[in-house]
Amino acid sequence: MNEISIWMRSFVAVANAGSFSAAANQIGVTQSTISKQIVGLERHLGTQLFRRTTRSLALTADGMLFLEGALRALAAIDEAESLVGLVTNIQGTVRMTCPLSLAESRIIKMIGRFLERHPKMEIDLQLSDHALNLVSDNLDLAIRVGQLGDSRLTARKIGMARRVIVASPDYLDKMGRPTKPADLRRHNCISYTLLSTGSRWQFVGGEAAVVSGNFRADSPHGLRAATLAGIGIAANAHWLFEQELASGALEIVLPNFELLPMPIHAVLPSGRFVNARTRALLDHLVDEFVRDPLLSTRTSVPT
Repeated sequence: MNEISIWMRSFVAVANAGSFSAAANQIGVTQSTISKQIVGLERHLGTQLFRRTTRSLALTADGMLFLEGALRALAAIDEAESLVGLVTNIQGTVRMTCPLSLAESRIIKMIGRFLERHPKMEIDLQLSDHALNLVSDNLDLAIRVGQLGDSRLTARKIGMARRVIVASPDYLDKMGRPTKPADLRRHNCISYTLLSTGSRWQFVGGEAAVVSGNFRADSPHGLRAATLAGIGIAANAHWLFEQELASGALEIVLPNFELLPMPIHAVLPSGRFVNARTRALLDHLVDEFVRDPLLSTRTSVPT
C-alpha cells in the first residue's frame, strides 16, 4: 500500500470518527502518527482539509470535496484487491452489532465459521436489542431485524425473520387453544415493546388481530421467560423459541396462520467506504442466511 493510500485511509477515519484520537484507536496507530499523516496529505494536496480548534474538528469545504473522492478511490482499491484474491488474506477488526437473541441463535456460529476461513480477522460484536448509532459508536456493520426507521442508512436486505405465536401447554390447557386470529382478543397476550407494530399482529393474507395483556417486555429473552412461566401468548421470531418448541415446553398457537415475517437488513454507515474485511464478512453472512430456512427469503416457516 503506497503512502498516499495510507494517508487517505487515515483521513477518512478521522472524518468519520470526528477526532484524531478516535481514528487512531480505530486504525490501531498512535494519535501522533495519524496527525502526521493528515499533515502530510494536506501538504501533498496544498490545502487544509480540517478546521481545528482546541475543542472541535470539522471538515473544510475542500475536505468535504476530497472525502467524496477518497471514498470512491479507496472503494475502487478494495474492489481491485478482491478481484485478484487478496481478500483471502484479509486481516483487521470489524466492529458490528446485532440483536442478542439472533446472535445467540445464529450469528455467533456464522462468525465462528468466518473466522475459521480468515484466522487473521477479529470481530468486535456488540449485542443490543436497541439500534446503536453506527457513527457515534464507531461500528462498521449492523444486523437489524424489522423495518428500518432511518431512510438515510445504507442498508441491504439479507433475509426475513419468520415469526410464530407460542404459549405454554399449561396456559393453553387452562385458557383454551385459539383456532382463529380473532380468538386472540380473549387471551392474555404478551407484548414486545420494541416491535414497531405494537399490539397489532398482522398475518399473511391480510388478517390482523389487535391483542392486549397485562405483561410486556423490551427484551426477547423476557418475552420468552414470561411465556414459559405461563403468563400468556407471545409472538416473536421462530429462532427465539426453537429449543422450547422442540422440547415441548412451548407449542405453536394458530399453526395454520402465518404472521407476516420481518425483514432483516445489514446496515452500513452512510458515506463511508466499505473495506474488504467488512465486505467479506457481509458476503459470508448473506451466504449463511440463504441456507437457513428461518432466515432465508426463499422458504416458508417450518411447522
